[in-house]
Amino acid sequence: MQTLKRVRALAATLLVGVMITGTASAAPVLCQVVTNNHMLVDNSIVSACLDADVGNLTGNPMNDLFINGEGAGYEHIGTGLWSQSTNTNTLAEGTFTFDDSLWDTYSDIAVGFKFGTGNNPDEWFVYSLQSLLASGVYDWDLIKAFKQGGGLSHVNFYGILDDRQVPEPGTLAMLGLALVMMGSCFRRQSHRAV
Repeated sequence: MQTLKRVRALAATLLVGVMITGTASAAPVLCQVVTNNHMLVDNSIVSACLDADVGNLTGNPMNDLFINGEGAGYEHIGTGLWSQSTNTNTLAEGTFTFDDSLWDTYSDIAVGFKFGTGNNPDEWFVYSLQSLLASGVYDWDLIKAFKQGGGLSHVNFYGILDDRQVPEPGTLAMLGLALVMMGSCFRRQSHRAV
């Protein structure tokens, strides 16, 4: 009985230690346009900055700057829900969410943030999301203090199709029917041989 209590106490201590270490090791992932602004998102939400630039993220394969640049291989999934706190001239914070069932179709999902910057060229930042994540928090620090603009215009999601897709039920039914027919043919041949 004493041994069981000690094992439970040790397991609880290890679990708390892992939880504390996991949260303490979170760090911001920097994405930046070197001459302008930068954005920080916690590495518990994103795995890497894929690209950042000035211009627009349209979602259109013909003119989307991410899809036609570093994001070749990604396709536009759609826009997500987002909210942003009151914008100041030095910091913007907000949250984003999307339908987590997209992970059933895509092996990698990226989130793109497009900000308006007043009379300056618009800026965007694209991050690769941690697997199975469906929401997150972002911080956008302005290096240049713009007198207007600076707000989040929209959030786009991009994905790479999962090549390990499960076959559709119709395909499985046809395969099953073919196996049954082959089995019956072999059975008839074995009965004829007897």
